[in-house]
Amino acid sequence: MPDYHSGIASAGVKDAINGRYGDVIFATDSGISVHAENGTWYSVNARHPKETAYGLLAPLENMVTAVALDAKGHLWIGYPNGLQIGDGKGYRAIQDLDFLKNLNVNCIERWGDEMWIATGRAGLHCCHDDDWTWYKPAGPEGLGCHTVVSMAVDAASDALVIGSENEGIRVLRNRTGEVRFERVTYRDDTLRGVSEVRVDPFGGVYLFNRTMVLHYAPDTGVTEVLGAGDLSAFPVTINDVAATPEGMLYIASDNGIYGWNSSAVALHITSGDGIRANVVKKLFVDGDGRCWFVVAGNVGYIPPRTERATLDLSAVPVPTPDATETPLPPAPVETPEESAGLFDGVWAFFEGLIGAASVG
Repeated sequence: MPDYHSGIASAGVKDAINGRYGDVIFATDSGISVHAENGTWYSVNARHPKETAYGLLAPLENMVTAVALDAKGHLWIGYPNGLQIGDGKGYRAIQDLDFLKNLNVNCIERWGDEMWIATGRAGLHCCHDDDWTWYKPAGPEGLGCHTVVSMAVDAASDALVIGSENEGIRVLRNRTGEVRFERVTYRDDTLRGVSEVRVDPFGGVYLFNRTMVLHYAPDTGVTEVLGAGDLSAFPVTINDVAATPEGMLYIASDNGIYGWNSSAVALHITSGDGIRANVVKKLFVDGDGRCWFVVAGNVGYIPPRTERATLDLSAVPVPTPDATETPLPPAPVETPEESAGLFDGVWAFFEGLIGAASVG
């Protein structure tokens, strides 16, 4: 049995959210892992249920595709075969086509006291006080999207912004009254090639694909933030973005992590600076301002820019899987002396780049 108390269950991170108790909750392909406020870890999967701060949790399966907290702080967990909803003590499973028209949960988003769930190619579902509504891809509300892959709420305008696999971006401006999804356009572009949506703490949301990042606010529309060519003179691919409360936009790419300061690259972190690999898959900024990153076989974080402490860019320990489970990529092992030298080098690297422009 892997040691699920020293690190994250797997580097196959599918989703991450801030928890209720200063913790960070990760959905992975080997279960749910929680990084507690005190820096300790615990993990739960189908083979190893556990009593948690969110109730007794026995996951439906090891692969977890999405996590979210509802307005009461109860945990919602999505899987390829259904949904679990917590009540503070236990969980009930939703594996009925009367509730979900497709059981493969793509993503979950809380909007006020409603929970919005995207599944398979079945459009969107909304749950409000246990009342379920299905919004068909070709329904009269104008969703127009089969496979919804990302959602984010613009807190400034209280609008739900929806990204689809290949049918563009939609916005729902009103949680009360008639539901009407509107297509988001940029100039004459319907944004069919843009699928990902991430929140901007200063209002609006970021939209992105592999080659560009845009900003959208319902009141002002879409503006261009950057193209992949602004990050590097050599071609790079954008994999994810995450905005910090300090105004830094981190960009995960196949050439490390770039930090964008609204007009230029302010920093560039690569495998040589401690993130173990140049291809960065996912980013997530938690409630403490740490930017978590995911690379093949490893998970780590960049501390807040204002923190004058040694940067911890080493990988979170990833347990060795059971022989019967799908093997994970081996995590590199480093000695304490190597770690100390690594951290010192990364801190020096940051000090040299803070406030200066850098092109990777």
